[in-house]
Amino acid sequence: MSAERAPFFTLRRCALLAAILTLIGAIRIVSTYTVLSHTVDEPIHLGAGMEWLDHGTITGDASHPPLARALSALGPWLAGEHWTPTGNTLMDGMAVLGKGAHYDRMLALSRLGLLPLFLLGCVVVFLWANHSGGPLAGLIATFLFTTIPPVLAHAGLVTTDMAATAFTGAGAYAALLWVERPDRLRTLLLGLAVGFGMIAKYSLVVFLPAVWVAMYLFRWPGLGATLQFARLHWPRALAAAALACFVIWAGFRFAYGPLEYYHLSLPAPRFFDGLDMIRQHNSNGHASYILGERHHFGVWYFFPVTLAVKTPLAMLLLLAASFAIAWRKHLRLAAPLGYCAVILAIAMSSRINLGVRHVMPVYVGLAVIAGCALASTKVWTPARTALLLGFLGWQAVSGVLAHPDLLSYTNELTRGRPEHFVAESDLDWGQDMHRVADFLNRHGAQEVTFTPYNVEYLKGGHAFPKVTFSDWYNPAPGWNVVSLSGLKVYNHPGWTGRYPVQYRIGRTHWAWYFPPKN
Repeated sequence: MSAERAPFFTLRRCALLAAILTLIGAIRIVSTYTVLSHTVDEPIHLGAGMEWLDHGTITGDASHPPLARALSALGPWLAGEHWTPTGNTLMDGMAVLGKGAHYDRMLALSRLGLLPLFLLGCVVVFLWANHSGGPLAGLIATFLFTTIPPVLAHAGLVTTDMAATAFTGAGAYAALLWVERPDRLRTLLLGLAVGFGMIAKYSLVVFLPAVWVAMYLFRWPGLGATLQFARLHWPRALAAAALACFVIWAGFRFAYGPLEYYHLSLPAPRFFDGLDMIRQHNSNGHASYILGERHHFGVWYFFPVTLAVKTPLAMLLLLAASFAIAWRKHLRLAAPLGYCAVILAIAMSSRINLGVRHVMPVYVGLAVIAGCALASTKVWTPARTALLLGFLGWQAVSGVLAHPDLLSYTNELTRGRPEHFVAESDLDWGQDMHRVADFLNRHGAQEVTFTPYNVEYLKGGHAFPKVTFSDWYNPAPGWNVVSLSGLKVYNHPGWTGRYPVQYRIGRTHWAWYFPPKN
Protein backbone atom coordinates (compact mmCIF):
# COMPACT_ATOMS: atom_id res chain seq x y z
CA MET A 1 0.00 0.00 0.00
CA SER A 2 1.35 3.42 -0.88
CA ALA A 3 2.25 5.62 2.06
CA GLU A 4 1.09 8.71 0.18
CA ARG A 5 -2.36 7.27 -0.52
CA ALA A 6 -3.00 5.75 2.86
CA PRO A 7 -5.44 7.98 4.82
CA PHE A 8 -3.76 6.95 8.03
CA PHE A 9 -0.63 8.93 7.10
CA THR A 10 -2.31 12.31 6.80
CA LEU A 11 -0.66 15.24 8.55
CA ARG A 12 -3.43 15.51 11.13
CA ARG A 13 -3.26 11.87 12.16
CA CYS A 14 0.51 11.73 12.21
CA ALA A 15 0.62 14.93 14.25
CA LEU A 16 -1.88 13.46 16.73
CA LEU A 17 0.14 10.25 17.07
CA ALA A 18 3.33 12.26 17.48
CA ALA A 19 1.65 14.27 20.25
CA ILE A 20 0.70 11.02 22.00
CA LEU A 21 4.29 9.77 21.72
CA THR A 22 5.51 13.06 23.16
CA LEU A 23 3.05 12.76 26.05
CA ILE A 24 4.24 9.22 26.80
CA GLY A 25 7.83 10.45 26.81
CA ALA A 26 6.88 13.29 29.16
CA ILE A 27 5.16 10.87 31.55
CA ARG A 28 8.27 8.69 31.61
CA ILE A 29 10.41 11.74 32.37
CA VAL A 30 8.17 12.93 35.20
CA SER A 31 8.11 9.44 36.74
CA THR A 32 11.86 9.68 37.47
CA TYR A 33 11.69 12.96 39.40
CA THR A 34 11.41 11.55 42.91
CA VAL A 35 13.19 8.25 42.23
CA LEU A 36 16.52 9.85 41.40
CA SER A 37 18.41 12.10 43.77
CA HIS A 38 19.88 15.35 42.51
CA THR A 39 22.92 15.08 40.27
CA VAL A 40 26.17 16.92 40.88
CA ASP A 41 25.33 19.94 38.73
CA GLU A 42 21.64 20.42 39.49
CA PRO A 43 21.92 22.52 42.68
CA ILE A 44 24.30 24.90 40.88
CA HIS A 45 21.79 25.54 38.10
CA LEU A 46 18.93 25.83 40.57
CA GLY A 47 20.81 28.25 42.80
CA ALA A 48 21.80 30.47 39.88
CA GLY A 49 18.27 30.35 38.49
CA MET A 50 16.74 31.34 41.82
CA GLU A 51 19.11 34.30 42.09
CA TRP A 52 18.18 35.46 38.57
CA LEU A 53 14.47 35.00 39.18
CA ASP A 54 14.33 36.42 42.69
CA HIS A 55 16.99 39.12 42.51
CA GLY A 56 17.67 39.73 38.82
CA THR A 57 21.42 39.19 39.10
CA ILE A 58 24.09 36.59 38.30
CA THR A 59 26.73 37.11 40.98
CA GLY A 60 27.82 33.50 41.34
CA ASP A 61 28.44 30.85 38.69
CA ALA A 62 28.09 32.38 35.22
CA SER A 63 29.35 29.45 33.17
CA HIS A 64 25.84 28.89 31.80
CA PRO A 65 23.26 31.43 30.55
CA PRO A 66 20.00 31.96 32.47
CA LEU A 67 17.15 30.47 30.40
CA ALA A 68 17.08 26.86 31.64
CA ARG A 69 18.21 27.92 35.09
CA ALA A 70 15.36 30.38 35.46
CA LEU A 71 12.85 27.79 34.27
CA SER A 72 14.14 25.35 36.89
CA ALA A 73 13.71 27.91 39.66
CA LEU A 74 10.20 28.94 38.63
CA GLY A 75 8.38 26.06 40.35
CA PRO A 76 10.15 26.42 43.72
CA TRP A 77 9.77 30.22 43.50
CA LEU A 78 6.02 29.94 42.95
CA ALA A 79 5.93 27.51 45.89
CA GLY A 80 7.40 30.20 48.14
CA GLU A 81 11.14 29.63 47.93
CA HIS A 82 13.57 32.54 47.58
CA TRP A 83 17.24 33.12 47.00
CA THR A 84 19.36 32.75 50.12
CA PRO A 85 22.87 33.97 49.25
CA THR A 86 25.55 31.77 50.79
CA GLY A 87 28.54 32.91 48.77
CA ASN A 88 28.47 29.63 46.82
CA THR A 89 26.01 28.93 43.98
CA LEU A 90 25.89 25.21 44.74
CA MET A 91 24.98 25.86 48.36
CA ASP A 92 22.39 28.42 47.20
CA GLY A 93 20.73 25.58 45.31
CA MET A 94 20.96 23.19 48.25
CA ALA A 95 19.28 25.82 50.41
CA VAL A 96 16.36 25.88 47.97
CA LEU A 97 16.08 22.08 48.01
CA GLY A 98 16.13 21.91 51.78
CA LYS A 99 15.78 18.58 53.55
CA GLY A 100 13.60 15.50 53.73
CA ALA A 101 10.19 15.64 52.03
CA HIS A 102 10.74 19.30 51.15
CA TYR A 103 13.84 18.26 49.20
CA ASP A 104 11.90 15.75 47.12
CA ARG A 105 9.14 18.26 46.39
CA MET A 106 11.46 21.12 45.42
CA LEU A 107 13.59 18.83 43.25
CA ALA A 108 10.50 17.61 41.40
CA LEU A 109 9.21 21.16 40.91
CA SER A 110 12.55 22.38 39.60
CA ARG A 111 12.81 19.49 37.14
CA LEU A 112 9.22 20.02 36.01
CA GLY A 113 10.12 23.55 34.95
CA LEU A 114 12.33 22.18 32.18
CA LEU A 115 9.74 19.81 30.71
CA PRO A 116 8.62 22.42 28.10
CA LEU A 117 12.09 22.19 26.56
CA PHE A 118 11.54 18.49 25.86
CA LEU A 119 8.18 19.34 24.29
CA LEU A 120 9.84 21.99 22.12
CA GLY A 121 12.47 19.50 20.99
CA CYS A 122 9.78 17.03 19.97
CA VAL A 123 7.90 19.72 18.01
CA VAL A 124 11.07 20.71 16.16
CA VAL A 125 11.82 17.08 15.27
CA PHE A 126 8.32 16.50 13.92
CA LEU A 127 8.18 19.74 11.93
CA TRP A 128 11.63 19.33 10.43
CA ALA A 129 11.04 15.71 9.43
CA ASN A 130 7.58 16.53 8.07
CA HIS A 131 9.06 19.41 6.08
CA SER A 132 11.74 17.18 4.57
CA GLY A 133 9.91 13.88 4.18
CA GLY A 134 6.21 14.21 4.91
CA PRO A 135 3.91 13.35 7.84
CA LEU A 136 5.05 9.73 8.17
CA ALA A 137 8.65 10.91 8.38
CA GLY A 138 7.62 13.27 11.18
CA LEU A 139 5.90 10.46 13.05
CA ILE A 140 8.84 8.04 12.78
CA ALA A 141 11.32 10.75 13.75
CA THR A 142 9.23 11.66 16.80
CA PHE A 143 9.01 8.02 17.85
CA LEU A 144 12.79 7.67 17.65
CA PHE A 145 13.50 10.93 19.46
CA THR A 146 11.06 10.24 22.31
CA THR A 147 12.48 6.77 22.96
CA ILE A 148 16.18 7.68 23.14
CA PRO A 149 17.11 7.11 26.81
CA PRO A 150 19.74 9.89 27.04
CA VAL A 151 17.21 12.40 25.70
CA LEU A 152 14.60 11.37 28.28
CA ALA A 153 17.25 11.25 31.01
CA HIS A 154 18.62 14.75 30.51
CA ALA A 155 15.16 16.17 29.86
CA GLY A 156 14.39 15.16 33.44
CA LEU A 157 17.31 16.98 35.08
CA VAL A 158 17.98 20.57 36.09
CA THR A 159 20.69 21.23 33.52
CA THR A 160 21.09 23.21 30.31
CA ASP A 161 21.45 20.19 28.04
CA MET A 162 17.82 19.78 26.97
CA ALA A 163 17.70 23.53 26.36
CA ALA A 164 20.71 23.19 24.07
CA THR A 165 19.10 20.28 22.23
CA ALA A 166 15.79 22.03 21.67
CA PHE A 167 17.19 25.38 20.60
CA THR A 168 20.00 24.04 18.43
CA GLY A 169 17.36 22.15 16.49
CA ALA A 170 15.01 25.14 16.51
CA GLY A 171 17.72 27.52 15.34
CA ALA A 172 18.76 25.22 12.52
CA TYR A 173 15.20 24.56 11.36
CA ALA A 174 14.24 28.23 11.56
CA ALA A 175 17.26 29.13 9.43
CA LEU A 176 16.34 26.44 6.91
CA LEU A 177 12.85 27.88 6.57
CA TRP A 178 14.14 31.45 6.38
CA VAL A 179 16.53 30.67 3.53
CA GLU A 180 13.65 29.12 1.59
CA ARG A 181 11.37 32.14 2.12
CA PRO A 182 12.70 35.05 4.21
CA ASP A 183 9.37 36.73 4.91
CA ARG A 184 8.50 38.70 8.05
CA LEU A 185 7.12 35.76 10.04
CA ARG A 186 10.14 33.57 9.36
CA THR A 187 12.49 36.46 10.12
CA LEU A 188 10.72 36.84 13.47
CA LEU A 189 10.96 33.11 14.20
CA LEU A 190 14.64 33.03 13.27
CA GLY A 191 15.48 35.95 15.53
CA LEU A 192 13.60 34.44 18.46
CA ALA A 193 15.11 30.99 17.96
CA VAL A 194 18.64 32.38 17.84
CA GLY A 195 18.13 34.75 20.76
CA PHE A 196 16.65 32.13 23.04
CA GLY A 197 19.28 29.66 21.86
CA MET A 198 22.08 31.96 22.91
CA ILE A 199 20.66 32.20 26.43
CA ALA A 200 20.01 28.45 26.51
CA LYS A 201 23.63 27.28 26.41
CA TYR A 202 26.89 28.90 25.37
CA SER A 203 27.81 26.06 23.03
CA LEU A 204 25.16 27.40 20.64
CA VAL A 205 27.35 30.46 20.04
CA VAL A 206 29.57 28.04 18.12
CA PHE A 207 27.06 25.39 17.09
CA LEU A 208 24.48 27.55 15.33
CA PRO A 209 26.72 29.57 12.97
CA ALA A 210 28.66 26.43 12.06
CA VAL A 211 25.44 24.50 11.45
CA TRP A 212 24.07 27.25 9.22
CA VAL A 213 27.23 27.32 7.12
CA ALA A 214 27.29 23.54 6.81
CA MET A 215 23.62 23.27 5.83
CA TYR A 216 24.05 26.01 3.23
CA LEU A 217 27.24 24.56 1.78
CA PHE A 218 25.68 21.10 1.59
CA ARG A 219 22.98 22.69 -0.61
CA TRP A 220 25.33 25.18 -2.31
CA PRO A 221 23.41 27.05 -5.04
CA GLY A 222 26.47 28.72 -6.49
CA LEU A 223 28.30 31.97 -5.82
CA GLY A 224 26.04 34.07 -8.03
CA ALA A 225 22.84 32.91 -6.37
CA THR A 226 24.40 33.39 -2.95
CA LEU A 227 25.42 36.98 -3.66
CA GLN A 228 22.02 37.78 -5.13
CA PHE A 229 20.25 36.33 -2.08
CA ALA A 230 22.47 38.34 0.25
CA ARG A 231 21.87 41.55 -1.70
CA LEU A 232 18.10 41.09 -1.60
CA HIS A 233 17.62 39.92 1.96
CA TRP A 234 20.39 41.43 4.11
CA PRO A 235 17.95 43.88 5.78
CA ARG A 236 15.86 41.00 7.12
CA ALA A 237 18.96 39.09 8.17
CA LEU A 238 20.03 42.19 10.07
CA ALA A 239 16.55 42.45 11.63
CA ALA A 240 16.74 38.82 12.81
CA ALA A 241 20.18 39.47 14.31
CA ALA A 242 18.93 42.62 16.05
CA LEU A 243 15.97 40.71 17.52
CA ALA A 244 18.31 37.96 18.73
CA CYS A 245 20.54 40.54 20.43
CA PHE A 246 17.51 42.10 22.10
CA VAL A 247 16.42 38.68 23.44
CA ILE A 248 19.92 38.04 24.78
CA TRP A 249 20.02 41.41 26.53
CA ALA A 250 16.55 40.82 27.96
CA GLY A 251 17.70 37.43 29.21
CA PHE A 252 20.34 39.23 31.26
CA ARG A 253 17.78 41.73 32.60
CA PHE A 254 19.08 44.55 30.38
CA ALA A 255 22.22 44.78 32.49
CA TYR A 256 25.05 47.06 31.41
CA GLY A 257 28.47 47.12 33.02
CA PRO A 258 32.13 46.09 33.00
CA LEU A 259 33.41 42.66 32.05
CA GLU A 260 35.31 40.65 34.62
CA TYR A 261 38.19 39.79 32.32
CA TYR A 262 38.62 43.05 30.40
CA HIS A 263 38.37 46.77 31.10
CA LEU A 264 35.32 47.32 28.96
CA SER A 265 31.63 47.91 29.65
CA LEU A 266 29.01 46.23 27.48
CA PRO A 267 25.33 45.29 27.52
CA ALA A 268 24.78 41.90 29.18
CA PRO A 269 28.31 41.72 30.65
CA ARG A 270 27.71 38.33 32.29
CA PHE A 271 26.97 36.86 28.87
CA PHE A 272 30.51 37.68 27.80
CA ASP A 273 31.93 36.66 31.18
CA GLY A 274 30.27 33.26 30.71
CA LEU A 275 31.76 32.86 27.27
CA ASP A 276 35.19 33.58 28.70
CA MET A 277 34.65 31.00 31.44
CA ILE A 278 33.86 28.38 28.81
CA ARG A 279 36.99 29.38 26.87
CA GLN A 280 39.09 28.97 30.00
CA HIS A 281 37.43 25.66 30.85
CA ASN A 282 38.18 24.30 27.40
CA SER A 283 41.78 25.53 27.65
CA ASN A 284 42.27 23.94 31.07
CA GLY A 285 40.57 20.65 30.13
CA HIS A 286 38.52 18.41 32.38
CA ALA A 287 38.98 14.95 33.85
CA SER A 288 37.21 12.29 31.79
CA TYR A 289 37.04 8.54 31.18
CA ILE A 290 36.45 6.49 28.05
CA LEU A 291 37.13 2.84 27.16
CA GLY A 292 38.99 2.14 30.39
CA GLU A 293 41.33 5.13 30.15
CA ARG A 294 41.46 8.45 32.00
CA HIS A 295 42.16 11.70 30.20
CA HIS A 296 42.31 15.35 31.13
CA PHE A 297 42.39 17.18 27.81
CA GLY A 298 39.97 15.01 25.90
CA VAL A 299 40.43 12.62 22.98
CA TRP A 300 38.95 12.87 19.49
CA TYR A 301 37.11 9.55 19.73
CA PHE A 302 35.30 10.32 23.00
CA PHE A 303 32.02 11.47 21.47
CA PRO A 304 31.83 8.90 18.63
CA VAL A 305 32.35 6.09 21.14
CA THR A 306 29.92 7.60 23.62
CA LEU A 307 27.24 7.97 20.96
CA ALA A 308 27.88 4.38 19.87
CA VAL A 309 27.18 2.96 23.34
CA LYS A 310 24.57 5.44 24.60
CA THR A 311 22.34 5.36 21.50
CA PRO A 312 19.93 2.39 21.31
CA LEU A 313 21.43 -0.31 19.09
CA ALA A 314 18.16 -0.56 17.17
CA MET A 315 18.45 3.12 16.24
CA LEU A 316 22.07 2.70 15.15
CA LEU A 317 21.01 -0.10 12.80
CA LEU A 318 18.08 1.96 11.52
CA LEU A 319 20.45 4.85 10.89
CA ALA A 320 22.80 2.60 8.93
CA ALA A 321 19.87 1.49 6.78
CA SER A 322 18.70 5.11 6.48
CA PHE A 323 22.04 6.32 5.15
CA ALA A 324 22.01 3.51 2.59
CA ILE A 325 18.46 4.38 1.54
CA ALA A 326 19.26 8.08 1.31
CA TRP A 327 22.33 7.40 -0.83
CA ARG A 328 20.48 5.01 -3.13
CA LYS A 329 17.42 7.22 -3.58
CA HIS A 330 19.30 10.54 -3.65
CA LEU A 331 17.15 11.92 -0.87
CA ARG A 332 17.57 15.60 -0.03
CA LEU A 333 18.89 15.17 3.50
CA ALA A 334 21.93 17.43 3.21
CA ALA A 335 20.63 19.86 5.86
CA PRO A 336 20.21 17.40 8.78
CA LEU A 337 23.34 15.55 7.70
CA GLY A 338 25.41 18.74 7.73
CA TYR A 339 23.82 19.68 11.04
CA CYS A 340 24.92 16.41 12.67
CA ALA A 341 28.38 16.36 11.10
CA VAL A 342 29.29 19.86 12.26
CA ILE A 343 28.11 19.41 15.84
CA LEU A 344 30.04 16.17 16.16
CA ALA A 345 33.16 17.67 14.56
CA ILE A 346 33.12 20.65 16.94
CA ALA A 347 32.66 18.40 19.97
CA MET A 348 35.49 16.11 18.84
CA SER A 349 37.86 19.08 18.84
CA SER A 350 36.88 20.08 22.38
CA ARG A 351 39.04 19.48 25.43
CA ILE A 352 35.94 19.01 27.59
CA ASN A 353 34.70 15.41 27.38
CA LEU A 354 31.81 15.20 29.82
CA GLY A 355 29.29 12.94 28.17
CA VAL A 356 26.76 12.41 25.42
CA ARG A 357 24.80 15.37 26.80
CA HIS A 358 27.26 17.74 25.12
CA VAL A 359 26.33 16.39 21.69
CA MET A 360 22.68 15.65 22.43
CA PRO A 361 21.50 18.12 19.74
CA VAL A 362 22.79 15.54 17.24
CA TYR A 363 19.80 13.36 18.11
CA VAL A 364 17.48 15.92 16.52
CA GLY A 365 19.25 15.58 13.17
CA LEU A 366 19.64 11.81 13.41
CA ALA A 367 15.92 11.36 14.13
CA VAL A 368 15.05 13.54 11.11
CA ILE A 369 17.41 11.60 8.82
CA ALA A 370 16.04 8.24 9.92
CA GLY A 371 12.43 9.39 9.74
CA CYS A 372 12.77 10.78 6.22
CA ALA A 373 14.72 7.81 4.86
CA LEU A 374 12.44 5.17 6.35
CA ALA A 375 9.30 7.00 5.26
CA SER A 376 10.56 7.21 1.68
CA THR A 377 9.54 3.60 1.08
CA LYS A 378 6.78 3.69 -1.53
CA VAL A 379 5.31 0.24 -0.99
CA TRP A 380 4.80 -1.10 2.51
CA THR A 381 4.72 -4.87 2.15
CA PRO A 382 3.88 -6.92 5.25
CA ALA A 383 7.53 -7.97 5.53
CA ARG A 384 8.84 -4.39 5.41
CA THR A 385 6.22 -3.20 7.85
CA ALA A 386 7.00 -6.00 10.29
CA LEU A 387 10.75 -5.31 10.02
CA LEU A 388 10.35 -1.61 10.73
CA LEU A 389 7.95 -2.20 13.62
CA GLY A 390 10.34 -4.81 15.00
CA PHE A 391 13.24 -2.34 15.14
CA LEU A 392 11.07 0.42 16.58
CA GLY A 393 9.73 -1.99 19.17
CA TRP A 394 13.27 -3.09 20.04
CA GLN A 395 14.27 0.51 20.67
CA ALA A 396 11.20 1.19 22.81
CA VAL A 397 11.65 -1.98 24.89
CA SER A 398 15.36 -1.34 25.47
CA GLY A 399 14.51 2.00 27.05
CA VAL A 400 11.57 0.68 29.05
CA LEU A 401 13.73 -2.10 30.50
CA ALA A 402 16.28 0.48 31.64
CA HIS A 403 13.66 2.78 33.20
CA PRO A 404 14.13 4.71 35.48
CA ASP A 405 17.90 4.32 35.04
CA LEU A 406 17.85 6.31 31.82
CA LEU A 407 20.88 8.40 32.72
CA SER A 408 23.11 5.34 33.10
CA TYR A 409 21.62 3.59 30.05
CA THR A 410 24.01 1.92 27.62
CA ASN A 411 23.06 -0.35 24.76
CA GLU A 412 23.77 -4.03 24.23
CA LEU A 413 27.32 -3.35 23.04
CA THR A 414 28.46 -2.84 26.64
CA ARG A 415 27.14 -6.28 27.71
CA GLY A 416 25.90 -4.98 31.04
CA ARG A 417 29.26 -3.47 32.06
CA PRO A 418 28.90 0.22 31.17
CA GLU A 419 31.73 1.15 33.55
CA HIS A 420 34.20 -0.36 31.07
CA PHE A 421 33.15 2.26 28.54
CA VAL A 422 31.77 5.43 30.16
CA ALA A 423 31.48 7.24 33.48
CA GLU A 424 30.46 10.63 34.94
CA SER A 425 27.19 12.00 33.49
CA ASP A 426 26.89 8.95 31.22
CA LEU A 427 26.82 6.59 34.20
CA ASP A 428 27.07 7.88 37.76
CA TRP A 429 26.33 11.58 38.15
CA GLY A 430 25.22 11.16 41.74
CA GLN A 431 21.63 10.30 40.80
CA ASP A 432 21.50 7.03 42.75
CA MET A 433 22.16 8.31 46.28
CA HIS A 434 18.58 7.48 47.30
CA ARG A 435 19.28 3.88 46.30
CA VAL A 436 22.59 3.77 48.15
CA ALA A 437 20.82 5.01 51.28
CA ASP A 438 18.03 2.44 50.87
CA PHE A 439 20.56 -0.37 50.35
CA LEU A 440 22.54 0.50 53.47
CA ASN A 441 19.41 0.99 55.58
CA ARG A 442 18.01 -2.39 54.44
CA HIS A 443 21.24 -4.05 55.54
CA GLY A 444 21.20 -2.32 58.89
CA ALA A 445 24.41 -0.38 58.31
CA GLN A 446 25.18 2.14 61.04
CA GLU A 447 28.40 3.34 59.43
CA VAL A 448 29.83 3.19 55.93
CA THR A 449 33.17 4.01 54.35
CA PHE A 450 32.30 5.93 51.21
CA THR A 451 33.50 8.89 49.14
CA PRO A 452 30.32 9.92 47.30
CA TYR A 453 30.65 11.46 43.86
CA ASN A 454 27.65 13.52 44.96
CA VAL A 455 28.89 14.44 48.42
CA GLU A 456 26.38 17.29 48.85
CA TYR A 457 23.58 14.72 49.10
CA LEU A 458 24.74 13.97 52.63
CA LYS A 459 23.58 17.46 53.64
CA GLY A 460 20.05 16.85 52.33
CA GLY A 461 18.60 15.44 55.55
CA HIS A 462 17.87 11.95 54.21
CA ALA A 463 18.38 8.87 56.36
CA PHE A 464 21.99 7.83 55.78
CA PRO A 465 24.50 5.99 57.95
CA LYS A 466 27.49 7.82 59.37
CA VAL A 467 30.00 8.31 56.55
CA THR A 468 33.78 8.07 56.70
CA PHE A 469 35.62 8.91 53.49
CA SER A 470 37.43 6.02 51.83
CA ASP A 471 41.12 5.31 52.17
CA TRP A 472 42.83 4.89 48.80
CA TYR A 473 44.96 1.91 49.86
CA ASN A 474 42.72 -0.37 51.93
CA PRO A 475 39.04 -0.95 52.66
CA ALA A 476 37.75 -0.36 56.16
CA PRO A 477 36.12 -3.00 58.35
CA GLY A 478 32.36 -3.07 57.83
CA TRP A 479 30.49 -1.59 54.88
CA ASN A 480 32.36 0.00 51.98
CA VAL A 481 30.63 1.64 49.01
CA VAL A 482 32.36 2.91 45.87
CA SER A 483 31.01 5.35 43.29
CA LEU A 484 31.86 4.18 39.79
CA SER A 485 32.49 7.71 38.56
CA GLY A 486 34.84 8.38 41.46
CA LEU A 487 36.60 5.10 40.70
CA LYS A 488 36.77 5.42 36.92
CA VAL A 489 37.42 9.15 36.54
CA TYR A 490 39.62 9.73 39.59
CA ASN A 491 40.87 6.21 40.38
CA HIS A 492 39.53 6.38 43.92
CA PRO A 493 39.79 4.21 45.90
CA GLY A 494 42.64 2.13 44.54
CA TRP A 495 42.02 -1.06 46.51
CA THR A 496 38.93 -2.18 44.57
CA GLY A 497 40.84 -4.32 42.07
CA ARG A 498 41.99 -6.68 44.85
CA TYR A 499 38.49 -7.78 45.84
CA PRO A 500 35.62 -9.21 43.79
CA VAL A 501 32.50 -7.05 43.89
CA GLN A 502 30.03 -8.35 46.47
CA TYR A 503 27.03 -6.13 45.74
CA ARG A 504 25.93 -3.89 42.88
CA ILE A 505 23.67 -0.96 43.72
CA GLY A 506 21.93 -0.25 40.45
CA ARG A 507 24.43 0.41 37.66
CA THR A 508 26.41 3.09 39.48
CA HIS A 509 27.81 1.81 42.81
CA TRP A 510 29.60 -1.23 44.19
CA ALA A 511 29.52 -2.39 47.79
CA TRP A 512 31.49 -4.73 50.06
CA TYR A 513 31.15 -5.91 53.63
CA PHE A 514 34.35 -6.89 55.46
CA PRO A 515 33.73 -8.38 58.90
CA PRO A 516 35.63 -6.52 61.63
CA LYS A 517 38.65 -8.40 62.97
CA ASN A 518 38.42 -9.47 66.60
